[in-house]
Amino acid sequence: MKFCRIKACLAVFLGFIFAATSHGFEFSGQEFDFSGYVETRHCMQVESPNDLLASETMARLETRSFKDGWSLFTSINLSANHKLEDESGISMHEAYIDYVASSWDLRLGRQIVIWGNADGVRITDNISPSDLSEYITRDFDEIRMAVGAVKLRFLGTHGTGEVIYIPFFRKGISPDRDSPWSLGNLSGNNATAGNEPEKNIENGELGAKYALFLPGFDMAFSYFYTWNDFPYYAYTGNTGSCRVNPEFHRLHIFGLELSRPYKDFVFRGEAAFFHGNRYLSTPRDALFEKKDQVKWLLGLDWSPGSNWFLSFQVTEDRILDYSAKIQQTKQSAMVTANISKKLFREKLILSGMHYLNLDEKDSLTRLSSEYQVMDGFSLFFGSDIFTGKRSGGFGRYKDNTQVWARAKYSF
Repeated sequence: MKFCRIKACLAVFLGFIFAATSHGFEFSGQEFDFSGYVETRHCMQVESPNDLLASETMARLETRSFKDGWSLFTSINLSANHKLEDESGISMHEAYIDYVASSWDLRLGRQIVIWGNADGVRITDNISPSDLSEYITRDFDEIRMAVGAVKLRFLGTHGTGEVIYIPFFRKGISPDRDSPWSLGNLSGNNATAGNEPEKNIENGELGAKYALFLPGFDMAFSYFYTWNDFPYYAYTGNTGSCRVNPEFHRLHIFGLELSRPYKDFVFRGEAAFFHGNRYLSTPRDALFEKKDQVKWLLGLDWSPGSNWFLSFQVTEDRILDYSAKIQQTKQSAMVTANISKKLFREKLILSGMHYLNLDEKDSLTRLSSEYQVMDGFSLFFGSDIFTGKRSGGFGRYKDNTQVWARAKYSF
């Protein structure tokens, strides 16, 4: 019944979209802009039994109103999930108020915050938690979740300062236990009920960043006082009555970003130091080992012309002061490669992104094509290919190699 109501609302929404215009209009001296998109996407498993891994039709309506130095932005999602009907519904994607002055600006409300310059990997980009209900088979723009925050920026000639306060913690979303992307007993978002930090001012999160813009060189320093987005899992009891207890702890994250263009190239670097991470030790009923962690990335972008773009990255994750009791390996490394080409007067875009885990030798290859049928309307086709050992982060999903199709109308 709920699904039928959602489809009816979606039909009304589509009727409004096709009747409305994308141009702004003015009311009582206040300017309004309407924009958004409607898309339908479907993903099918390549291996038997060839199940649909995702099937959804979604509409997003974005409105922005302006008056003097103030603006109000809202972004609403209306989803009809054809595979998981309980996931259908209306949700607020973002909603915030902006005020812009000559040397500073303020954003208050539900917003997505992006830090860092990595491509398809998160090093210092830790403000907005992740929705991993479909692992990383969605674009990062769709994986990032909005947080209720106050963001204050100070705009200088050679740099920008930024302070962010998040009063109430919001955890990331894991795949459900009955999802094809499930992590077994560690999946399910109800498992953390009662264990999350209480919603009070003392448990808020605080971030600060300063970006320095020099001739031919950009640099940024950041700090984030936060909680782990996904719980640490502790095991208690004996084999016959083992219990899994999710825990959240405070983290201090210090970040560094570097970027330098040179002719057709852009050299990028990013690093983060995590103070206070927890790692499960052996045996499993032992306490967590509290250790610091370092993540770093080096990247190279190349735009050789003729609508080609190539990007290469290497990244490492290392536990400091490592103990042999820790179940997780001391370090892990990964390389990524991204290539894209625009054809037919940029109406067709072919692209591919490859992730290779150098330790487990497992990988994910994301192939996609976008064809612009007409202004505002595009068709997408692609595949997500998982290979390697099942002990690896990518190889565990080798049965979920999928092909997908998507149609999107933007207004």
